[in-house]
Amino acid sequence: MKKENFLKSVVIYLAYCLAYVSFISSVHAVVENTMINKKFLGNDDDSFIFSGRCPNGQTYRLFSYQTQVNGITQFFYDYEGPVGKGTVKTRATAKTLAVRVCRPLAEIAND
Repeated sequence: MKKENFLKSVVIYLAYCLAYVSFISSVHAVVENTMINKKFLGNDDDSFIFSGRCPNGQTYRLFSYQTQVNGITQFFYDYEGPVGKGTVKTRATAKTLAVRVCRPLAEIAND
């Protein structure tokens, strides 16, 4: 009788182990799928759009982006506002460039 109970215990234990392994692998597969489809937020974006109103009431728009030139990352802005429309290569902040774009006679030069 003891031998039969022992064999039943072993069979039940192995069945539980098999069920546990299959459950864990399916949970792992679901987690992997959700991690693949999830877009992580971070500081890895390389283009931004800034727009607003100048103190004189006119609007401005800045498009900041990065481009590889000869293997070196270069920073550019496409701008449009009271100063006109164009593209400039600069490491200046968007706030600094917005002030320049809002002045009709400002000189915007590449770095």
